[in-house]
Amino acid sequence: MRVGLTVVGLILIYLLAAFCLSRISVAKETGTASDIIYIQTNGVHTDIVVPVRNAYKDWSQQVKFSNTLANDTTMQWLAFGWGDRGFYLETPTWADLKASVALNAALGLGKSAIHSTFYRTMNEDESCKKIEISHDQYQRLTNYIMRSFRTDDDGNVIPIVTTANYNKT
Repeated sequence: MRVGLTVVGLILIYLLAAFCLSRISVAKETGTASDIIYIQTNGVHTDIVVPVRNAYKDWSQQVKFSNTLANDTTMQWLAFGWGDRGFYLETPTWADLKASVALNAALGLGKSAIHSTFYRTMNEDESCKKIEISHDQYQRLTNYIMRSFRTDDDGNVIPIVTTANYNKT
């Protein structure tokens, strides 16, 4: 009984923190030109979406189109979502969710992974917001994302080889 109440309490604290902290905004750095990124959510995960190519970064050099089923080099946007590796690989649908996977993900006990998805276009709506950031902020974001990946000796992202794909991109 106590364990169940603890789990419910932790989930409620997490949800309250997510609600409160998501309301905090940061002002744009003044006096700088801006780049466009998107923040999108599916209601469970939140992704940072960046242009595949711009003046600072060509993501397709490290995150290869060939690592997708579509291998479509015309995609213009790339989404990054961080999460629990077990959740990404073992939960293709909500019906497949296991309590052990959910608990590991909620408590941060499992290994993490980055889920990347290519998009041809981005459409701003309730679940996808356009954000203007400075060039310096974009470069810091790019560096942060790249440091989050495991890479090979050539700087290429090491993909997790799996058939657990959400779609072809």
